[in-house]
Amino acid sequence: MKKVLASTILSVLLLASSIFAGGNNLVKEDKGDVEQVITNFVKSVDVRDAGALSKSVISTANIFTFNQMANRLDNYSASQFVDLVKNGQKGGWTRTVSVSAVDVDGNVASAKIDITDSRLKETGYVTLIKDNGTWKVATEVTTLGLNK
Repeated sequence: MKKVLASTILSVLLLASSIFAGGNNLVKEDKGDVEQVITNFVKSVDVRDAGALSKSVISTANIFTFNQMANRLDNYSASQFVDLVKNGQKGGWTRTVSVSAVDVDGNVASAKIDITDSRLKETGYVTLIKDNGTWKVATEVTTLGLNK
């Protein structure tokens, strides 16, 4: 009886550890996917690829940028932002993007971003939603200023 109980406990512990390990791998995989979606989002603006941009955002997404130099808050819906990129009013830059502090909680994720070029620096946060198994940007809130 003690052997059966010990064997059962050992089996449960092994099963639990494999489940939790799998969950950690899933979160690691999700974090990598989130970083990639954010990078693709930024790069699609840089190369003015409105098609790729529209695939990386949910239809109800909002983009907020506080421009410190003009002391102005810009607020765009997903469709407005995609149209600005499509019409050449946004994008066409060569920037680097750094994604950090990625946090995944089920189907919601957030990350800190730093986007820079030789003159400007944009710092902020992105939230994403997993939509039918695909991560998409729901909001981007950034501050734009001079790159000192």
